[in-house]
Amino acid sequence: MSDVKAARTVLVWHVHGSWTEAFVAGRHRYLVPYTSARDVDGRGLCGRNWPRAQEISDSDLADEAVDLVVLQRPEELELATRWLGRRPGIDVPAVYVEHNAPRPFAVDSVHPLAGRDDIPVVHVTDFNRLMWDNGAAPTRVIAHGIADPGAHYTGEIPAAATMINEPLRRGRTVGTDLLAPLGARVPIDVWGMGTELLADGSGQVRGRGDVPTATLLPEVARRRVFLHTARWTSLGLSLVEAMYLGMPVVAVASTMAPLTVPAEAGVVSADVDTLGLALEHFVTDRSAAAAAGKAARDYATAHFTLARFLGEWDDVIEEAIDICQ
Repeated sequence: MSDVKAARTVLVWHVHGSWTEAFVAGRHRYLVPYTSARDVDGRGLCGRNWPRAQEISDSDLADEAVDLVVLQRPEELELATRWLGRRPGIDVPAVYVEHNAPRPFAVDSVHPLAGRDDIPVVHVTDFNRLMWDNGAAPTRVIAHGIADPGAHYTGEIPAAATMINEPLRRGRTVGTDLLAPLGARVPIDVWGMGTELLADGSGQVRGRGDVPTATLLPEVARRRVFLHTARWTSLGLSLVEAMYLGMPVVAVASTMAPLTVPAEAGVVSADVDTLGLALEHFVTDRSAAAAAGKAARDYATAHFTLARFLGEWDDVIEEAIDICQ
């Protein structure tokens, strides 16, 4: 039914670049706020080429006929009220996208929207919805979707690739401590913000820095295997991207990873020795790596399409508008 719905004007903050890029690829008009400081409360487009997204100053939002507010941080409730002159969920329809696994507690963390029943919470994984205490908030899951980057996997470089933003600051949460023991098994190239500061003393863990996606993905695809080390994050889009590329996967068995990487696409384990052996296996056996990579791509193209993602969001947008009327 989503193909007959009207296009809407949607206010959405630029919080997570990859998720936002997928979201604003829909058929609506997307207003992305910026402040004079271009800070976390209003980054604007940050130079991104998103044809259906429009930068707008926080001071101009009150004049806009916004149909829906997409919240992603608790503080955006107050920002939207102040900038629009309307209260999300009361005067203007709103949804809250929860990108993260619960913190600080795995099962006892109460979601910031748990006390409200007028703003649906959209989780990006089933695991997150299960583990958060959502209280009275209506919930739904819309799994990630991305545009297919293409089957670029060559695996010509006998090394592992991974993508981790700010590995030194985020530490054990993203499995930074696992890089050294796994790097003793195979070389590991790490891309992302702050990775240029990584050093394990052996030269086996190599920080490659933060590079544009257009350059990044072909370089990642030249490595033999993709490594996913996160202990307690939501399902990273980097894992989905690697599967789309056609890479075999070795992943820590935490949060949503065990439900995302099928057995034929790689190895998912909570045992570090098993992960290390799997990396060695794929690095030394190119045929096994190629076969697992094909299975990974088949799974990604079946479950993480952009069309499915946008269609589900069209439905949620209309449902949220109906709730508020």
